[in-house]
Amino acid sequence: MASKGKNPAAKAIPVAKAVPIKATNQATRLLNRIKKGSVWMTTNNWLMVSKLITVVGLLIFAISTATHTIDGELAAYYWMGIGVVTTLVMTTVMLSRTSKGEGVLALIFKMGGLYLPTIATLIVIAVMIMVFHSVRNILTKDAAHLPPEFYIFHYLTFFFLFLQLIMLYQFFGGEMKSILSKGKIPDPYRAAYIAGFILFSIISLGSAAELYVIITRFITDG
Repeated sequence: MASKGKNPAAKAIPVAKAVPIKATNQATRLLNRIKKGSVWMTTNNWLMVSKLITVVGLLIFAISTATHTIDGELAAYYWMGIGVVTTLVMTTVMLSRTSKGEGVLALIFKMGGLYLPTIATLIVIAVMIMVFHSVRNILTKDAAHLPPEFYIFHYLTFFFLFLQLIMLYQFFGGEMKSILSKGKIPDPYRAAYIAGFILFSIISLGSAAELYVIITRFITDG
């Protein structure tokens, strides 16, 4: 009779312990997946973050242009620059995590096709930031005396920079899938993205350079 009358609490102890052990195992698996980059550290996720940062810059630019807020337009270019830099940094991190055993030179060579268009985009953004820093006081106090060409090239540069950013993010998405799959998932639109990016880059960079020349002459003469 003593052997049949077991304490029920004794049977409950293993069950009670199983719950936290199971939860701990799930948390460990989740952490391992995060470390491997399979949960949040994906190409699509980080490109989406970069696009959202860029969209914030576009919204700031639109609102600032409508309200004639110069600091807002300058901030818009900073936001767009942050979006581009975030894309470059995070894609480099992802590739470095999936390129175990490869040297730094191999990683740089692999990322070369992504670094060049990124630098081309950042150059345009940097020129626009320089221009707005140069004429910030003039735009704030005496914008009416600026030549009309300033506004023409300003909006022209911004428009083609916007198109350039679209091509850049589309190109990044396709290239990252191709690189991570070791060429098994090629981007069928790669040539179109490259052609569009080169075209918009040339126009936006040329427009930004012309805008810089206009401002330099105006400040020198005025």
